[in-house]
Amino acid sequence: MRGVVLNFFPLATEQFTITLYHFPFVEGERPRCGDEEAVRRHLDVDGKHDFYWTFFQRSKDGTEVVCKPFDNVYVTIDALRLALIQSCRNNLALGQFRVIEGIHQRVEVITKTYPEGSQVISLEPYLLRSRGQFGFLADFRFHPTKEDRGTRRSLQLSLSLDKHGRPNPNFYADRYSQLAAFVTKFHEQIFPLQVPGGQEVTVGSQLVEIQSETLAVKNYVVGSDVESRSQFMGVKQSGPLKQGPEGTHLHFLYRPEDRPLSHDLFRALRGDTFRTFPGMERMFRLPISKENVSGAAMSDFSSSEIQRIKDQVVADASGRKVVPIVLTSFSRHDAPEENAAYWNLKHAFLSAGLPIQVVATETVADKNKLKWSAASIGLQVFAKAGGTPWKVRPRTERCLIVGIGQAHRKSKERIDRYFAYSVLTDSSGVFEEVRVLGEGQDEENYIQSFAASLRSIFTEYSSRFSSFVIHATFAIRRSELESIATVLSEQRKQTDSGEFVSLKFNDRNRFFGFMLDHNSRVPYESTVVPLSQNEFLVWFEGLQYGQSIVRGMIGGPLHVAFTYPHHEDLSLEQKRAYLQDAINLSGANWRGFNAKSLPVSVYYAQLIARYLKEFDNLGLPAVNVDTLTPWFL
Repeated sequence: MRGVVLNFFPLATEQFTITLYHFPFVEGERPRCGDEEAVRRHLDVDGKHDFYWTFFQRSKDGTEVVCKPFDNVYVTIDALRLALIQSCRNNLALGQFRVIEGIHQRVEVITKTYPEGSQVISLEPYLLRSRGQFGFLADFRFHPTKEDRGTRRSLQLSLSLDKHGRPNPNFYADRYSQLAAFVTKFHEQIFPLQVPGGQEVTVGSQLVEIQSETLAVKNYVVGSDVESRSQFMGVKQSGPLKQGPEGTHLHFLYRPEDRPLSHDLFRALRGDTFRTFPGMERMFRLPISKENVSGAAMSDFSSSEIQRIKDQVVADASGRKVVPIVLTSFSRHDAPEENAAYWNLKHAFLSAGLPIQVVATETVADKNKLKWSAASIGLQVFAKAGGTPWKVRPRTERCLIVGIGQAHRKSKERIDRYFAYSVLTDSSGVFEEVRVLGEGQDEENYIQSFAASLRSIFTEYSSRFSSFVIHATFAIRRSELESIATVLSEQRKQTDSGEFVSLKFNDRNRFFGFMLDHNSRVPYESTVVPLSQNEFLVWFEGLQYGQSIVRGMIGGPLHVAFTYPHHEDLSLEQKRAYLQDAINLSGANWRGFNAKSLPVSVYYAQLIARYLKEFDNLGLPAVNVDTLTPWFL
């Protein structure tokens, strides 16, 4: 089997030099040279390693220094970026490219324009450390106009939808074709480059191929400890892993005009309507009949009516486990001005300790949509009722996964409220609880609370678990990462056995990859590509073994970085084990039977962040998210 072809054009020229000019570094006195502002860099000058102000432009007052590519990799990356921009200015028309500012400044070459927007290939200098090669990451993007954002046509031009408007199964092949077309049309125009100092650097026209490895595929454990390769078939044949509380009551809520639709949803959940879902009782062993189902009408979704019906449901519950199922004319996917009532509903019932299931009337009214949604709706209801549908077979036993997310509030680029929480699962994906880690307006006090809460989690769960692994979302701040590392280091010193590890996951990364063995170009599920000693590109979903055809759209890979401990303190085999657990956790998502593109530790944290953000935007009072039920599904 061939390796994975990364979206990276490597330099064909390996030996070259870069010239820059340095000045003594004085804090707060950043000099300029023409239109270039000085950059502070570490340099070795006359055997002394120190900070200097530097320019790439020749400066009569600066001291010239000549660098090789690996003398300072940041100098090399900046020099390649400058050379790329200059080449585009010299060789392309003004409207054919643009420079995009940001943390990772990049150049976008416009390959095609449409009334709905423009298709581009972005180019960004990068050091592929696993190969010791400099080059350019190349990625396809579509930028819609403001008016066309989210439209069917713009999603087709972004390659997300096919020509029929369905999720595009050829997403990888189409993306690869875009890069190939870029090489044919633009590569010889843009490359080679001339780096500061005048040396010419050649850039390869072939994407680099990296030897990958494939970890184990997911195995699901369902009722009677039976293993299955399919969550749906496993639960259908052997029942769920664990039942919820006996006597669970389902309470349907609807507007008077939507009462017939509530009956349709009831029959679909009972298994009377579609062959695709046998019903709650046969699938989850949760009876659904007139004995444990009731209904009530709501006049509208005003705040006062939501409060009234919430109070009624709480009174009717009389201590029983209740899951309200609410039919609405909106969903959480609608624009904010159209779905404020969705968040008001969630907030009101969550404040009363009730996890609700919201179902859009549009889904129920469309028989085809309901046919394919009924099973996932039933799954979410069952999990919110306290049942455990399935778990995955873990690689690391007695391991607690602490997924960390945050919902900080910003105003004018400044954080005026800090808020972090954790989603706790074991390495088999069984949900434990959601717990607040820290909150406040002062960063220093917030970080202290954050660290103290982590310590308390380790203490409280130490009798059940010997290893603790942090899964952080890509949005986590440096101060939070440093606090995590400090606490893990403390725990590591205090414990004779077990491991304390931290990983960061980014599903909005700059990387992509292709498998050229198949026309689909999709790598196999569980494929891992090393980017450096601490960084990996992982396909949590992908082509299935024994298949050559992709049935639906496959998402891109995740960038996974080990942030604690240092790479020399973890063997490659240990890293494989923690990556395997992360891959397994992507199959523990109880939001749907085929939802497996993110580990639940990260995905659930992202879901909660969205809820808390919307609650805050609407000015709703804080709610207690510490709960043993996955209300956010």
